Amino acid sequence: MRLPTRLAVIGVGFLAATLLVVGLLAYEMIRASGRQEVDRILRRELEAVTAGFPPMLAGKAQLNADDLRRAASQYLAIHPGSDRHLTVFSFGGDEISTRAGPDRLVELRQDGRLPDGTLGRLTTADTPEGPVRVLAAPLAAGGVIAGRVTIAGPLHEAHDTAARSLVRMSVAGAIGLVLGGGGLVLATRRALRPVRALADTARATSGGDLEARAPEPTQQDEIGELATEFNRMLDRLRDHAEQRRRMVAAVSHELRTPLAVAQGHLEMFETLGGDHDSMVALVATLRAEVDRLSRIVDDLGALAHADGGPVVELQPVFAPDVFDDLRQRVAGLGLEHVVIGEAPPVVMEADQARLAQSLLNLVVNAAVHTPGGTAVRVDALRAEGELCLSVTDNGPGIDTAIRDVVFEPFVTTRGDGSGRGAGLGLAVVKTLTEAQQGTIQLDTGPTGTTVTIRLPLAVT
Repeated sequence: MRLPTRLAVIGVGFLAATLLVVGLLAYEMIRASGRQEVDRILRRELEAVTAGFPPMLAGKAQLNADDLRRAASQYLAIHPGSDRHLTVFSFGGDEISTRAGPDRLVELRQDGRLPDGTLGRLTTADTPEGPVRVLAAPLAAGGVIAGRVTIAGPLHEAHDTAARSLVRMSVAGAIGLVLGGGGLVLATRRALRPVRALADTARATSGGDLEARAPEPTQQDEIGELATEFNRMLDRLRDHAEQRRRMVAAVSHELRTPLAVAQGHLEMFETLGGDHDSMVALVATLRAEVDRLSRIVDDLGALAHADGGPVVELQPVFAPDVFDDLRQRVAGLGLEHVVIGEAPPVVMEADQARLAQSLLNLVVNAAVHTPGGTAVRVDALRAEGELCLSVTDNGPGIDTAIRDVVFEPFVTTRGDGSGRGAGLGLAVVKTLTEAQQGTIQLDTGPTGTTVTIRLPLAVT
C-alpha cells in the first residue's frame, strides 16, 4: 500500500472511530432527553393527582372502596389522560385507569403486565412492549393510606427517535468518510509529490549525477525545508566530489614533479657519470626534492586529521624557541628575502612542531606566490593574553576573487601553470591553528599581505 493511501486509511480510521463515539454519545443523549421528558410528564400528572384527588375525601373519618372509587372516577372524568401516559388507581384488588393512553400501555394493563413500580420513585421496567417509565405514589386521606396511583409512560418513542438519529448520523458519516477519504488521498498525494521528486532525484544521483536537483515547493513548510536542505546536501556532495577530484589531480601533479626531477638527474648521472662536484650537486637536488615531497605529505596528513583524531599536543612553548627553529628551517631553503624578528620572552599553549610548520608554510607561501625580490617578515607581539605571530610581505596582495576562500584546500593564487603550489599551505595553517585553540586573520591589499596567528598565552 502506497504512503498516500496508507495515510488516508489511517486518517479515515481515526475519523470513523471519532464519528462512532460521537454517534453513540448523541444516541445516549437523545435517549436521556426523551426519558427526562417522560419523567416531567409523569411528575406533572402526579402533582395533578395530589392536587385534585384529596378534596373529595375531606372530612371522611372512615374510607371505603366506594368513596375511593367515586373520588378516582371524578378525577378521571376531569383528567381523561393522554397519549403520553397512563394513570391507574388501585384500591385493594380494584383498579381504575384513564380512558385515553398509549396503546402499548393499555395492552399491558389489559393483560395484567403493567409494572407496579416502587412507591415514591421513578423506575424503568422492561416489558414485552418495550421499556416503560413508572412513577408510583400512595393515596392518603385523613392520615390513612387508602390506595396507590401508578403513572406509566412509554420510552420506546425516545428510543426510536435516538435510533433514527443514529441511523441518519451513520449514513451521513459514511458519506463523509467516503468523500473525506477520497479528498484525503488526493491531498496527501499532492502534499507528498515533492517527496516523490526527492526520491527521483536521489535515484538520479545514485548513478553519479550530482547536478540533479529536486524542485523546491513554493510553500516553505516541513517538506519545502526538506527539499531545500536536500539540494544543499547535493551541493555539498558535489563540492566535496570536485574537491576530491582536484585533490587527486593536485597531489598527482605535486608528486610527479619532484619524482620526475629526481629520476631525470639519476638517469643523467647513470648515463654520463660525473666527478665529486657533480655528485654533490645531484645529492643536493635530490635532497631538495625529497624535502618538497616531505612537506606535501605533512600537509596532506594535517588536512586528513582535521575532522578527527589528535592533531596537536598542547604544552607550554617558549616563543623565542619557535623563532629559532624557524630560522634554521628557512636557512635550509635558501630564502634570501625573509627576515625573522625577535619574539618576546613569553610562554604560550601550543604544539611547537606544528606551530613551526604553520609559520614555515606562511613564509614559503609568501615567497612562492609573490614576485621575485618581495620582502617577507616574521614578527611576534604580545597583546591581551595572546601572542600574535604575523607573516607580512610587501607584494601586490591576494586577488579579490579568491580572498574569501583562500583558506580552503586547493585554492591557489598561481595561474601560470608552474605547478609550484597545490593550494594546501594556508588550509594547513588554518587547520593547525584552530586545533591549538588559536585564530587566524588575513589582511591583504595592493601594498601587501599579512597573515596573523593568535595563540593564548600559558597561565602562570
